[in-house]
Amino acid sequence: MRRAVFIDRDGVIVRNVKREGFAVPTAPFLFSEFSFFPNVSEALRLLRSHGFLCILVTNQPDVAYGHITRDEWEKIHDEVRKLPLDDVFVCMHTRCDNCECKKPKPGMLFAAQRKWNIDLARSFMVGDTDNDTIAGSAAGCATILVDAEYNREVKSDFRAADFLEAARLVISQND
Repeated sequence: MRRAVFIDRDGVIVRNVKREGFAVPTAPFLFSEFSFFPNVSEALRLLRSHGFLCILVTNQPDVAYGHITRDEWEKIHDEVRKLPLDDVFVCMHTRCDNCECKKPKPGMLFAAQRKWNIDLARSFMVGDTDNDTIAGSAAGCATILVDAEYNREVKSDFRAADFLEAARLVISQND
């Protein structure tokens, strides 16, 4: 069985955007707002060089909520697909849809497990919200929270300053 690092998108590899009317920073709603955090590709290459699958698992309900057009979302997602990821799982549902894939439910992680023959007990979930840590824990993964001002109270197995530090932490736990 294989090991994986499941990675949230916004707040981990893509910079969130602070905006009026939202309690916490959001995903970019326009391509012009989109940017990666530094060292994302380096972190992914490091994980892959140590035998980890790198799988993006991301809630993306903003099209359904009307915050972003499908065309703008596709432009952003096209850039994300250029990263050295092994796979991408996306939930486009809203909170009201009660689907099995939307984090904090672990559906995307279980789907990846089946597809890639992943040993969840030897895998990690890297995120920035309680939805990420709850999904990772429910799937049996260790969880790493990327620190942000909005997640100080969120529980996680580990914390990291950024995604590169999270990748190094994963490696240190498996050497």
